[in-house]
Amino acid sequence: MNRTRQRFSLLGGALLASLLSAGVQAAGYAGTQFEIEMVVFSRDNGMSQSRETWPTAPRLGYDSQWVDFDTPSSDDPLVPALQPADNLLNNKAAALRRASGHQVLFHKTWRQVLHNERNAPAVLISGGPRHGEHNALEGSVTLSVSRYLHVSTDLWFMEFDQPPMDTAAPITNQGNSNTPTGIRIPQRPKVTHTIRESEPLGLGIDGDISAPAGFANTSADSPAINSGYSTSADRAVFSGDNYGEASTLTPAPVYASRVAVLREERRLRSGELHYIDHPKLGVLIEVRTVKADPEAD
Repeated sequence: MNRTRQRFSLLGGALLASLLSAGVQAAGYAGTQFEIEMVVFSRDNGMSQSRETWPTAPRLGYDSQWVDFDTPSSDDPLVPALQPADNLLNNKAAALRRASGHQVLFHKTWRQVLHNERNAPAVLISGGPRHGEHNALEGSVTLSVSRYLHVSTDLWFMEFDQPPMDTAAPITNQGNSNTPTGIRIPQRPKVTHTIRESEPLGLGIDGDISAPAGFANTSADSPAINSGYSTSADRAVFSGDNYGEASTLTPAPVYASRVAVLREERRLRSGELHYIDHPKLGVLIEVRTVKADPEAD
């Protein structure tokens, strides 16, 4: 009896030590760069085959703290904050494309520095067929680290019955009976963060800054400029609900006839392929550690 208790005690201690070690290791990941590869696909008849009903009034929206694949890095505005990397799941994506009734909407690999949940930005995702200024797949995915690696998906797949409206035209008649009905789609956030003097671009010599196309020009002698790229992109502190105060035109709202939402949180293991399932959507995601380059060191 004593030997049995001793064995259980040793086994429990080993298991506890393993869990603590994994927790300490994951906690040490904060501020570490990872490589993330994600494939998002849709099923043509997924909702009907599963007898799942389309949500009538889904709550759709973007996080105020976000980053996209065009956001420049805080270290170098010419380098994206989310650095592209090679795809390793091409065989999986090819198999999905060959499968009847499946469509690959998004497949991308990027490198990202992961932080805790509070400081982790939402990565904006879009893909699939276009409908005016929108894609069939939109939303975001957030990757963070605490004791373990975590992923949080907030993706929506949209189907449209009506042709896209002229998004550049102002809305003049809100009470028109011809106004489209359905589920209103949120406008994708835009980079409108003000560049402060404490966030220099670091380009040029002696304050002579010549920003590339798409970037705001600023210097110590010039005022801060709105609607420019922020150089604090790694922290992703943007005004997600401010779409440019200088614009005099209000984008026409876009409505979808049906929207399927994939909103789920999952704990991940580094180096393992994970599958997130939904009747209409599916997500393959793999998070890989980035080995340090001896030459860079």
